[in-house]
Order: sequence, then C-alpha cells, then structure tokens
Amino acid sequence: MQMKKLLGSVASLALVLSFSQVNAAELLKNLKFGGSVEMQATSARNVLDFQTRKKDTGAVAADNGIDRIGDMQTRIMLNMDWDLLDDVHSRVTLRKNNRVWGNASERAVDGAANTGLANNVFIDEGYVKIDKVFNYVDTTFGRQFFGEEGDLVIYFGPKHNLYGMAVTALDAARFDWMGEKAYVTALAGKADGNAAALGVAGVNDQDIRGLVVGSKGIENADGKVYLYNLATHRADSTVGGTGLGDEATKNDNLYVAGLKVKGKLGGLYGSAEFAKNFGTYRAKTLGTDVGGSYSGFAFLVDAGFKADLEQVGMLNPWAQFGLGTGRINQSVGQNEQFTAIATDYRPGAIYGRFSQGANNTLGQNVAGAAAYTNNPAGNGLANRVIYGVGAKATPAMLNKLTAGVSYWDFRFHRLVQNYAAPGVKENAGNKHIGSEIDVDAEWKHSENVSFKGTLGTFQPGGFIKEKQKAGNYPDSPALMAALDLAIKF
Repeated sequence: MQMKKLLGSVASLALVLSFSQVNAAELLKNLKFGGSVEMQATSARNVLDFQTRKKDTGAVAADNGIDRIGDMQTRIMLNMDWDLLDDVHSRVTLRKNNRVWGNASERAVDGAANTGLANNVFIDEGYVKIDKVFNYVDTTFGRQFFGEEGDLVIYFGPKHNLYGMAVTALDAARFDWMGEKAYVTALAGKADGNAAALGVAGVNDQDIRGLVVGSKGIENADGKVYLYNLATHRADSTVGGTGLGDEATKNDNLYVAGLKVKGKLGGLYGSAEFAKNFGTYRAKTLGTDVGGSYSGFAFLVDAGFKADLEQVGMLNPWAQFGLGTGRINQSVGQNEQFTAIATDYRPGAIYGRFSQGANNTLGQNVAGAAAYTNNPAGNGLANRVIYGVGAKATPAMLNKLTAGVSYWDFRFHRLVQNYAAPGVKENAGNKHIGSEIDVDAEWKHSENVSFKGTLGTFQPGGFIKEKQKAGNYPDSPALMAALDLAIKF
C-alpha cells in the first residue's frame, strides 16, 4: 500500500512538471543549499539532583540519586535559498534533531507510533523577503529566526551548548532599513507554540513586537537601543487557576526597553547592556494577585584583552558580570523580577547546558524542586547575580587550537517569600546557588569544521546544601565531559 502511494506521488509530480518544465527551471535557477551537521556528546552525573549516592534516610521511593547521562545527539539543518523574482527571495530551513545514538533505525514512512522519518523533519524557517519596498525597506514575512545567539533579551534560532539542541522560531513580519551609519529594524509576530485556530482566540496566545535602532560602520564602537513588547492574551477566566473571573481575561503586557554598547581600543574590548521592564503584569502563578506592573531591570557587562605575543600566540583574559532583579514577594501584583522576551543568556558549560527543558533542568530534583519557588536552573538574568572570569589561549605552534579555563559563580538576587507565610525565606536566606569551573579546548579543523571538548564541575552552594540537608540528601557536585562537533556547508 505504501509503495502504491509513493508511485502515485511520483507520477503526479512528473505530470505537473511536464506542463511547466521551463517555468520550474527558471524558478529554481538560483537555488542554493547550505546548512550544518552537529553532534553533541554529553557524559554527566548529578546534574538533576546533586546526588552520587542515595538518600541517607527515608523512603526509597523518594530517592532521586545516581542520575547519569551518557549520550550523543545529532542535529541536521538544511537551508534552501532561491529567487522567486529578481526582487523577491525565499528561504526554507529543514531540521532533524531527534536522533540519539543507540536507538533503532527509523522507518522511512510513518509507523504506528509516529516514529517515521517524516514525523521528525521540521520546517523551522519558511519566508519570503522583498527588496526595497518604498525604495528603502527590506521586508521579510513568514517563519524566521531572529536576534543574536546568547542575547540577554530575545533570540529565536538554533541553540548551542543546550542539552537537547532545541531550535525556536518566530512567525513574524520584519522590516529593515539600512543606512550608511545607522539601521532600523521593526518586528511584529507571534511566539512559537501559542497560536490558536483561525477565528479562535487561544489561551495565552502571545504577540511579539519590537523596534531596534542601531549604529553601524563606526570605527571601534557600536551601539543600539531597543523596545520589545510581549502581549499575552487571556482568553478565559481559568488562567492561572485563580478563578478571578473577568480580571483574568485582561492581557498581560510586558515591555523591555534597553541600551547596548560595545567597543574596542587596541587589544582591549568590552560591552555593556542595560534593560528595563515596564507594563501591566497579570500572570497568575502564586497567590491571588489580580494585576500589577512589571518593574524589574538587568545589566550585563563584560571586558577582555587580546594580546598577540610573538612566537607565543594569542592570550585572552576576560571577565563578565550580570545582575537581574528578583521578586521579594509573590503575593503582591508588583513584579520586580527582570523578565526577558526569549532570553538565550546561558553562561557556564554545565549551568548553561542544563538550564532549560522539562527533563534536563539543572537541579530540578533538588529535594523536590516543586516544593519551593526559587529554582537553581538558569533563566537568563531573571533573579540572578552572575560573574565569570577566565582566559583563552591560542599557541603560535598550534594556531588551530584554542584552549581556555573559566570560573563562574551564581547567586539569587532575592529569595522569593512564600505568599502563605510572609516574611519567611527559604533556607534561612542563603542565596548562593553554586560555582562552576570549566576547562575547554576547540580545534578549528578548517573554516567550516570544528571540534570542542569540555570538562566541568558545578559545586553546590549554600542554597542547595541547605535544601538537601533539610531532606537528608547528599550534595555531591555535578560533573560533565562533553564533545561537540560542528560542520557547516
């Protein structure tokens, strides 16, 4: 039966092409392929619960201990670009990243449990770009990536150094004006995974809008200002499970305004960013707050120095510091925690690799993470104080190798008080999440092929130690060895 369907599809395609072979050839004359093949090997333990051995006392069923990871994942991305017209261009990006080594071969056609190859190939980008509308503005419509990887406020695209190799995208209309010394980008679209059917307002349907004005082509300096809006539509009175009736149907409107500058002088380089929240807060997660405002802020600075030493090589010491405000009480509407649109700020090899995801979050099982409001997993700079120092070096005799060592420290800015017990802070107010030491080495085989190996350890801080102690759990450090391969074509 499957063979008959396949033959029928091929015959239909051949029939269509036979009527318009010339037009098809003209349409695809500028077709170009590109993309990447990436592999992520991860060997780790204690990243979920900081336990090497089981709980000292209590029911065995409550134990989380001895979590271990040892796997290799493959992500393949294929870009197809072509010109629909002289001034209209198109891109489609296909992705497959469900393959984990050791699993059985996949079926070429659908299986009973939707395990076929076709069910695991996704279209992450599909857009058209029109040149110089109104003689000045390039316009892009459709599903697309947006932002810079590692950005503090917003990034949609392929994730690197994230366990699971996730990819996010945005359905949007984008408008770009480029001048000699400045540029303007405007954006309006929908967040991935929040749309409803046509004619139906979905619960938590999210709109994203943005405006960025920046400089370019200025020697040794660069900067931009931005304003983003994330509007979450409340479609019924059950949002957050608070039963607040009409109040719960009003929109949550988050705004993030910011300034980012960077520059260099000789071998010295640095950047600084400040972002501020404002808008109407109506997220019903804890307590019975019926509306308030966003008021959080964050700033991030980093600096380094690149020294090219004759017959020795390149030496690059660096330092980074970030602070994002947190809430002191979730029982009131005022939301003082810094909130990003879609952050990709994930410092540290372990903290960054296991900072997101339902099944791989750093410390998600720490003495029952669901029992407390402060979670050690990373979420950008939301309620965090983070600093890092390190150095990288490229020896002159092995100029394809770059090796580095780094130290990171992670703390809460504030500990959220339990709304049912005002004034009571978790773990006697201990804010220290932990610290991390990483050693890595990257071999640049060629311009488009690289290998990166990492060894790291994450040491639990006072917050985790106190939480584990309260439940008679150990607090062993998390350990990781990783190898990443990237091939671009």
